[in-house]
Amino acid sequence: MKKVLIIEDEEHLSEMYKMKFEQEGYSAITANDGLAGVETAKKVKPNLILVDLVMPKMDGYQVLKKIRADKDIKDTMVYILSNLSQDKEITNGFQRGADGYLIKANLTPAQLVKKVDGIFAGEKVGLKKPTAGLPKESGQEIENKVEFLGPRPRILVIDDEEAITGMYKLRLEQTGYEVEVAGNGAWGLKLACQGGFNLIVMDMVMPVMDGYEMLRQIKLCDKCKNTPIIVLSNSAQDNDIVEAKKLGADLYLLKSRITPTKLVKEVKNMLKLK
Repeated sequence: MKKVLIIEDEEHLSEMYKMKFEQEGYSAITANDGLAGVETAKKVKPNLILVDLVMPKMDGYQVLKKIRADKDIKDTMVYILSNLSQDKEITNGFQRGADGYLIKANLTPAQLVKKVDGIFAGEKVGLKKPTAGLPKESGQEIENKVEFLGPRPRILVIDDEEAITGMYKLRLEQTGYEVEVAGNGAWGLKLACQGGFNLIVMDMVMPVMDGYEMLRQIKLCDKCKNTPIIVLSNSAQDNDIVEAKKLGADLYLLKSRITPTKLVKEVKNMLKLK
């Protein structure tokens, strides 16, 4: 059984990764800061290390330096898994000994596992060393920033999973949108009813107020009743889809199949239609 060590300070996100890797037959170990990651690597001798760059105690670059200097683990495969996507950051990662570079916001946990399957199969996975312009990941383009003639469109993202909203917010802002985040349905409704949003992206299962009730309330609010809505849900049941659209959802997407990059494309398409 292949062992994968995930060094990631967002505990909720690392647990999502761990669960998915274990479901697919891997042994997954997590560490929540760089220092703990290095110590764990020495103990468990993983086949692959996935390391974030921005972490407490020791950042990802320092982790790479420590690993490459340790005779017992220096030959371990290490892939950076980060939302930092500038040429300088990617180049620094390769110069410090990374075997590859993956953009975290482009990958769902299931897609990350597929990438790791490819790594162990000897495939070329992830970003190449930068040459000129923004790098492209194998099979996936990083969304280019959109230049708007007027004010930047405002997007309201409502979801109680902070790791997920963080990735959505980062990718949307990198593309040029202005993004506001709410962590539950009631707070999301309050923000929506203040008006001024060009699009609402919302989960269906949330504390305080669920997605169905929120859709009902949005359509009763004069300032947001005409705002287009993208629903993200883990349910693929026909009756759930029909009910959400009946209550006012313009688009219904399966959450497990949507990466932040794909969401940006859907947002672009939706705003063009409106």
